[in-house]
Amino acid sequence: VTLVLVSLATMLMFQMLGSYRIARERVQAQSAGIDRQALFAGWFRSSVQGLFIDHGLTFAGSSGHFEGTSLNPLYASAATPMLVRWDVDAADGATMLVYSENGIERWRHPVGGAGSVRFAYLDEEGRRHDAWPPRSGVQDVPLPSVVLLLREADDAPSIAAAVLGPLKPVPRLTGEEEA
Repeated sequence: VTLVLVSLATMLMFQMLGSYRIARERVQAQSAGIDRQALFAGWFRSSVQGLFIDHGLTFAGSSGHFEGTSLNPLYASAATPMLVRWDVDAADGATMLVYSENGIERWRHPVGGAGSVRFAYLDEEGRRHDAWPPRSGVQDVPLPSVVLLLREADDAPSIAAAVLGPLKPVPRLTGEEEA
């Protein structure tokens, strides 16, 4: 009788350990996915917040990509002006966000869930545009005030990133104008 009770207790203990291991692996997988999403969102916001405009520099964007000079590149030193580009690549049935610096693709991030992914741009008054520069209205502002990454799946959050620098080139005084 004692051996039967000990074997039953041992059997129950091993079942509990197996269930614990499975639950732990599921929690770790879910938290790793959340960590990757948070890291990606931080990288996106950082590169957009560092967008910089000066004479001779441009920013252009559509619903599928945008490109501009950022002072917060992900692979170069901080405060180094670098041409960055974000693309939505919907090939082979999977949607990927592609990040490039100076024309060199650095990484691809899979976008999970159903639904489309696209970029949109807000001007200084908060009006949304599908392309930048917009076709009408704010032609004299070279940078949008906010870049949106819109994810249209039910469970997928969108990301909004504000441009922290000036939206127009800062006027520079020449030697004659300073006097």
